[in-house]
Amino acid sequence: MLRMCRLSSKFVGSFKLSFSRAYASVAASPVTVTKSKTGITVVSVEDSAPASSISLVVKAGSREEGTDNVGVAHFLKNFAFKNTSTRTAFRTVRETELLGGFLSANLTRENLILSAEFLRGDLGYFMEILSDIIFKTKYDHHEFPSIKESVNFERGAAAAIPEVTTLNAAHAVAFRHGLGNSLFAGDSTKVSNSSDVRAFANKVYTASNIMIVGTSVNHNELLKLTDSLFQNISHTVPSTPIPSKYFGGECRISTPGDSHFVLAFLGAPVDTPEYAALQVLRFLIDGEKSTKWGEGVNALAQKASKLNDTKISSFNAGYSDAGLFGLHISGTATSVYSAARVAVEQLKHAANKISNDEFVRALAKARFNAAASYETRASKTEIFGNQVLFSGKVSTLAEALAQFDRFKVEDIQNVAAKILKGKPTAVALGDISTLPFSDSLSL
Repeated sequence: MLRMCRLSSKFVGSFKLSFSRAYASVAASPVTVTKSKTGITVVSVEDSAPASSISLVVKAGSREEGTDNVGVAHFLKNFAFKNTSTRTAFRTVRETELLGGFLSANLTRENLILSAEFLRGDLGYFMEILSDIIFKTKYDHHEFPSIKESVNFERGAAAAIPEVTTLNAAHAVAFRHGLGNSLFAGDSTKVSNSSDVRAFANKVYTASNIMIVGTSVNHNELLKLTDSLFQNISHTVPSTPIPSKYFGGECRISTPGDSHFVLAFLGAPVDTPEYAALQVLRFLIDGEKSTKWGEGVNALAQKASKLNDTKISSFNAGYSDAGLFGLHISGTATSVYSAARVAVEQLKHAANKISNDEFVRALAKARFNAAASYETRASKTEIFGNQVLFSGKVSTLAEALAQFDRFKVEDIQNVAAKILKGKPTAVALGDISTLPFSDSLSL
């Protein structure tokens, strides 16, 4: 079966300052990392699960696009699993279903992830399917109209989701180019035929740009198949992308229906101490409830409960060289405005005074979030893929959790104060005559 997917928070009591907590030890799945003869790094995670998966994680996200081919990464994603010189798209789907497998292509701002999930024993077949994407995709001109149709459909579906629209706009305002490039090819894209997509594929499908992640597979077998099937991979070193630069600013989009407001700030690169500290800050100010019933504990959660029609959530998007930290608020325009003012007050509070109870609660939620991110095959693939492609090493779950043990209240206060000193990014969608500007929030 072919699946085309995604374009890319425990009870803590207050036991005064002497509060202490013992966390259960984490039994991490064994991770093996090897550089293959082809130059491609191979990572395997032994989960002892009955189902396996393999993924090609390619440094081919939307940030790799230039001004002359904006949107091409979206087209490349949708060309995955199409006609190759050895199989038609129909044959690929039919054989995959006969083996009970699933194929998917996911696009993030930094990576294109091509994946196969299957029963143990079918590794060879699905490695061949993924290698064919790299070497044998035909990029037929007659396929381009249907690819463009699917691209337009996905863009339209995303545009109907306000949370996607506002976050996409926030990246565009914050970074303009690179990380600011949309995950979705727009009407103004200059990608006009399959040759444009092939040219981009030839640029990004190189040994240094690709890593292979397998879960519940034999590492030696995976390594051997990589050496055999990818022996002709290009060793051209792609040009280094322009470093991300944060700008900030405002974007206002008038639409009917509920209103949405994103207030964001320059964050930190993923897998850095500052990023981890921002994760704690994220859960310190998050407006989502941890239980179905009740009003929540912090001020934003209580504010959302009192307004009834309002939802408040935080985000901390980390990338290889930058990040975007902020809040998303939705509801009626007047309620959103009110909630936004409380959100700014909470950020200022975090920069000046955090109680021990608040700190312990946020720290526990950040640890839980980190642990949960290692649970699924898809999340582990993305985590390890990013780590190896951009830092050359893998961080275990134990290492990810250990960094939280080093934090003190002052560390969280410092990152809160730091982001508040920067220029904000604000996106208002809905009743823009009522929704706030960032400078009206006393920042």
